[in-house]
Amino acid sequence: MPRPLIADPLLSAALLMIGCASGPSVPPEVALSTYDDGPYAAVLAAVIRDGNVDYRTFNTLPDDAPAEAYDSLDGQLDRYLAAVARFGPESTPELFPTEDDQLAYYLNAYNAIMIRLWLDHGARTADADDKVQWLTWFTVNQWAVDRRTMSLDFLEQRLIRPRFNEARIHGALVCGAVDCPPLLDEPYAGDRLNEQLDGIMRAWLNTPVENAIEIRDNGDIRLAAIFGWYRDDFRPTGGLDAMIETYLDDNDPRKAQVLQAFDDKKFKFQGYDWTINQAK
Repeated sequence: MPRPLIADPLLSAALLMIGCASGPSVPPEVALSTYDDGPYAAVLAAVIRDGNVDYRTFNTLPDDAPAEAYDSLDGQLDRYLAAVARFGPESTPELFPTEDDQLAYYLNAYNAIMIRLWLDHGARTADADDKVQWLTWFTVNQWAVDRRTMSLDFLEQRLIRPRFNEARIHGALVCGAVDCPPLLDEPYAGDRLNEQLDGIMRAWLNTPVENAIEIRDNGDIRLAAIFGWYRDDFRPTGGLDAMIETYLDDNDPRKAQVLQAFDDKKFKFQGYDWTINQAK
């Protein structure tokens, strides 16, 4: 996820007017009659490889695609996003009775939109060094979510963060770049959300290729840029050092070194690699 981008309400409103609401239109015969993350689950199960997305697995749907074409991965993603546009915690609260149900919905909506954004911008044939167009994609592009129009930046910064006060969202929101946390290979679900959020934080911190924790040859400690951007979100649960203590495995040889760096206040944050999170 990107760092907070919009601090000025007037700027936010201006960008809202610039962008046009976007979202898939699916034939009535394949539209979901209620909110169901089953189509999204099918997509994730098929395309997630070690936390990255195999965009090459998708096939482009023509504008006049017949109903049977919506059994494809592209079609399933569009069916899900069309449901996100029609249903949600505000417009159909009976479908999202708990706070965990609501947060799971927003996390899934954000991540599914991000996959669609990359597909719409050529991810199927992208070069390995193609990058997220973070300013446009997160602030200008507008999406239909819960019968409202919003940007991804609004969804994250104005809705998810202030409403839920949950630091682990920063391990769950995936902005389509290689320095994002790994994308879970199943939707977030209200009845398992705490377990899933704990699991994704552990996967992020304990998988060296994710590079959430970097120890350089000279001993310098560098943490993921996301932890620097959102370090205040972790303060209510003890701060970044408490997060490391909780989620980095005790048998990881880096743990003592990283915690000592916190004690000595000798750690810094990495830069951010915005290149596509294309599965190898």
